[in-house]
Amino acid sequence: MVDGVQEGIAGYFSDPDLVHLVEIGQPPEHISADFGIPCFPLARKLRRAPNGIAEELALGLQVIEGDFISAYDAEGPYLNIDLNPRSYATAVARSVFKWRDVYGGENTGHGQHVVIDMSSPNIAKQMSIGHLRSTIIGDSLAKIAEVSGFKVTTDNHIGDWGTQFGKLIYAIKAWGDEKEIEREPIKALQELYVKFHAEAEKDPKIEDEGRSWFKRLEDDDPEARRLWRKCVDWSMSEFQQVYDLLGVKFDVTLGESFYEPLLKPAVERVRTSGILVESKGALGVDLSDKGLGFAIVLKTDGATLYMTREIATGMYRAEQMGADQMVYVVGEDQKAYFQQYFEILRRLGYPIADQSRHVYFGMVTLEEGRMSTRKGRVILLRDVIEESIERAEKILKQSNPDLFADSLKRAQVARQVGIGALKWNDLSADPKRSIVFNWDRMLAMDGYSGPYIQYSHARAQSVLEKGGTSNLNDVNVTAGEKEEMELVKAIASFPAAVRKAAETYAPAVVATSLFEIAQVFNKFYHNHTILGAEGDLRDSRLALTAATAQVFKNGLNLLGIEAPGRM
Repeated sequence: MVDGVQEGIAGYFSDPDLVHLVEIGQPPEHISADFGIPCFPLARKLRRAPNGIAEELALGLQVIEGDFISAYDAEGPYLNIDLNPRSYATAVARSVFKWRDVYGGENTGHGQHVVIDMSSPNIAKQMSIGHLRSTIIGDSLAKIAEVSGFKVTTDNHIGDWGTQFGKLIYAIKAWGDEKEIEREPIKALQELYVKFHAEAEKDPKIEDEGRSWFKRLEDDDPEARRLWRKCVDWSMSEFQQVYDLLGVKFDVTLGESFYEPLLKPAVERVRTSGILVESKGALGVDLSDKGLGFAIVLKTDGATLYMTREIATGMYRAEQMGADQMVYVVGEDQKAYFQQYFEILRRLGYPIADQSRHVYFGMVTLEEGRMSTRKGRVILLRDVIEESIERAEKILKQSNPDLFADSLKRAQVARQVGIGALKWNDLSADPKRSIVFNWDRMLAMDGYSGPYIQYSHARAQSVLEKGGTSNLNDVNVTAGEKEEMELVKAIASFPAAVRKAAETYAPAVVATSLFEIAQVFNKFYHNHTILGAEGDLRDSRLALTAATAQVFKNGLNLLGIEAPGRM
């Protein structure tokens, strides 16, 4: 309907560029039409009064018999649209049934390849609550991009290289027991790392031993490589447990070590491009003309930095992976760094630089303050996940003791609800803002929360189980009541929300759409009988309920949240 109206208006004025100026939405409250089009953008383009444009279109646009639109009308600067409830509602429901799990997606990506850099924990360090945001924002962006027609590669760019591994290897050799380490690998490795620094303060020669072991690692010494690989495997095994709980998967895991052989060619590319200059003994790129200062590529001793590895990574993704776009889901404190990085790629002649994006996010806080202490004790991500699941299980047991008397069933739904609450709390907000953990609000079964959307889905599923879902695909949806038509319009607007979320890298747009659908659906559910209706009206309302349940499932999936059938 939207495309048809936009094209119809552009065709009326014989100007295809006008399509993008036709914004169809809800009219002001004092106007009773189904949709309204403000004519101000058209007025600026056509250099005419918006009221006159609205009046001309109301008279000039034709209403086709049997079409979704029953009438056009002008009211001030607005062109108003009245819909044919039956034909419009039926078309919307059938569109949902046709596309099922991909309803909401549009091929705006046209097969472009986007690499999403996300999560990226450091080897031998436990994942903190700070890793939650990069992991789940990246996962949601990947799902939104994929349903929008992009080819997506998610990359867990782990920190698995650097001088710290020489220290770790020395510590394992000096004080470690590999069998003991395997019981709680990351905790043991962190303790060994702390011990290394404590002992090095007493005996500075230990620092030299650490450097020596890293040199051996760089030179492919078998024992150094074996212990380094052990550290990586031990850590990844623990990371995977967290990813499994979150339901997050990666297409590739290419850590810093993967790009180590590519650093020299990357530096040489920067050198031969003529942009590498010297400043205070270091080599880098002068970006002061863009207000970005001096980006160091090689330190005074010739050592590489994160920026060196980043350039090699960008070159590899563009040349070897065939990426058209890169999305980095990294904290807000790295804004300047990524501005420098993209500008360097631009000066190296990589078109991908203009298509890449740093999706940054704020920190995570508790209501009483930051989620870490001054002593550096970080709140671990796994602990937060497990606490959310435990709290969800208590709520489920209290709210519906009969349904969740089975402990296995209760545990399964508690995991879905607890993790859903965590993800919704993050993804429903602007990523640029810090998020606050308020357990009561996060796990509430009403209001702007994940469990509320999940509960609304479960409610719809319960109705469908009792009413039957066979032969609903061809049902005519009448939408004769106000709440029914509001629900149809909310469902119809879901694809536009997904498109906007893809364009703005904002999963919160999908969350907002789901919340609006849930509010309208619950109003419809409370005000009108569904199973108690008769004949065609019963089938119509069951079809509308089935379409709603499908959109709940699709939207929650785009946020990486499961949709329980019962709650």
